[in-house]
Amino acid sequence: MTAYRATVVRTTAITPLMRRVTLGGDALRDYQGSGLPDESCRIAFGANLTRNYTIRRRDPLGREIDIDFVLHEGGVAATWARTVHPGAEITISGAPAGKYAPDPAVAWRLLAGDATALPAIGRAVEELPAGARAHVVAIVDNEDERQTFDTSGDVDIEWVYAHSGEAGNALRRAIIDRELPAGAGYLWVAGEAAATRDIRRHLRHTLGLSADRYDTIGYWRLDAERWEERYRQVAAEIDPRLAAADEITDDERYFDVVDDIYAEVGL
Repeated sequence: MTAYRATVVRTTAITPLMRRVTLGGDALRDYQGSGLPDESCRIAFGANLTRNYTIRRRDPLGREIDIDFVLHEGGVAATWARTVHPGAEITISGAPAGKYAPDPAVAWRLLAGDATALPAIGRAVEELPAGARAHVVAIVDNEDERQTFDTSGDVDIEWVYAHSGEAGNALRRAIIDRELPAGAGYLWVAGEAAATRDIRRHLRHTLGLSADRYDTIGYWRLDAERWEERYRQVAAEIDPRLAAADEITDDERYFDVVDDIYAEVGL
């Protein structure tokens, strides 16, 4: 995996709990993107300590990218983003990829997520073509965390207030309890992993949507320490089954099998 050394060019407070770090440098000249608004890169904060983050803005000519960080309490990435100054260096890697790829002819788009999804949502909204319709459900801590996006699209934003501990439940309610618009549309949902897993099952199995009608992404896990401890307890049992699942070529069938494996052992 190719690594690129980047320099912090500037930092910007987007909201009290969201900070943008602009990275630049000649190395980024060769850092190619996927063109998808939810593409991400891997940032190394130390030896064996990396995290994936959405590329909020890409400027190939200026050799810059923007990364937006949620400043939650604790965590190496949030601490770094809160305290870093221009001139600091950081290593990024990974071939940026994403999931957001609706058919341009869809009748509507529904984009939903918590604060961690706002960088991708913001980029997707700003890249909408003129007249394209989208409804956004954005779950943030409070009204001070609202953002504005410049767009040529026809966009409505529904702000929902919930602290991180309740963000997953708020995301579930926002999608599972919602009557979707008429016509063939597209949903993109990202945020807490357990919530997005439940939402994917609802869209696929309850509503029977085809795979091209939705994408869901788990960015973080509310009970990560408990989950990881439980995984260690059952790893010998489930790792061979997970390895076998890797041979499944249909993505949605793969996620069904993996979800079933995890559910059987309480993950």
